[in-house]
Amino acid sequence: MKREEILEKSRQEKRDEGKEFVLDKGRKSGVIGMVIIFCILAVFNLYNNRQETNSALIAMMFGYLGFEGLGLYKVTKRKLDLIKIIAGCVISISFLVIYLTKVSN
Repeated sequence: MKREEILEKSRQEKRDEGKEFVLDKGRKSGVIGMVIIFCILAVFNLYNNRQETNSALIAMMFGYLGFEGLGLYKVTKRKLDLIKIIAGCVISISFLVIYLTKVSN
């Protein structure tokens, strides 16, 4: 292909690699922030004898990881991402059930 054909094809895709790079960096920062807040809340709950709310925190964290794996699997089709989906969802649902049973009693 000639240079002009490659440039024209790139323009037709309407993808902005710079914008995608920035969004990926933002997601990475968001995940790091979420993990830090999760750790702070988990330690706080353990210190104040509120372990029942840790189940909700764990359910939220693994639910996020499962759905993140879903987005990655749709693009990459890697087995590791599929395992991440299954493990994340199973752990999330398990801890959600634990939390709901503790709260309803």
